[in-house]
Amino acid sequence: MEWWKEFFDADYIHLWGEVFPPERVAAEADGLWQLLGLHEGSRVLDTPCGYGRLSRPLAERGAIVLGIDQSEALLAHAESERRDIPADRLRYLRHDLREPIPEDGFDAALNVFSSLGYGSEDEDLAILGNLRSAVRPGGRVVVETAHRDLAVANFLRGGGVGRVKPARRLDDGTLVIEEPVFDPITGRVNTCWYWCGPNGSGKKPGSLRLYAATELVALMQRAGLRFLSAHSGCSPEPFKAEGPDMGGRLAILAERG
Repeated sequence: MEWWKEFFDADYIHLWGEVFPPERVAAEADGLWQLLGLHEGSRVLDTPCGYGRLSRPLAERGAIVLGIDQSEALLAHAESERRDIPADRLRYLRHDLREPIPEDGFDAALNVFSSLGYGSEDEDLAILGNLRSAVRPGGRVVVETAHRDLAVANFLRGGGVGRVKPARRLDDGTLVIEEPVFDPITGRVNTCWYWCGPNGSGKKPGSLRLYAATELVALMQRAGLRFLSAHSGCSPEPFKAEGPDMGGRLAILAERG
């Protein structure tokens, strides 16, 4: 079941938009600018770009950005937030990343916020292979994601599945509760988010394969990408699998050989 085809809609923007306040977006854009060695005029592929939260700030810094996503709703929101950035600096395209990307020669490509693991491993391999083909020789690719060790640490902190349900309240008072279940055999987190607030209620199910760092590096290498370094999220800081969250979010930096 391709759950993600209906997942990323206006409700998604409402529920997860506040996770990325302006200061976090700016910090991630700055970190990616350094990691990818960008400069004014660099051609950047942002896949999937969602509602343009990174595409726009990278374009504002001087990059020439193409944002790709399968969600018509998110792309429409991205266009509405373009501000005064001209189309020759920032473009958006609706496209399935499992299919070859219709443009190439990019200096860098980014895949940010756990956008692998929705389907099968072969589909993830196809996505990574398409990213490799889209960048020029020597071009860099960064994949930023949650990882298996982080998920296990989170479950352990919660005292095990079923003990503590992750919850948060949005600025408008909406309460969001998640009920995740981790399958250690498949490495998938099967979950459902429920929300209720002044703008209505609903639920969103999802299923995500979380790769261990070793598995993700191996998959990228199978796709023809050469490992360069591992980082703490979208930052130049090196990744260290330590502390209560086992290093937090992981970014793998690689290049096309």
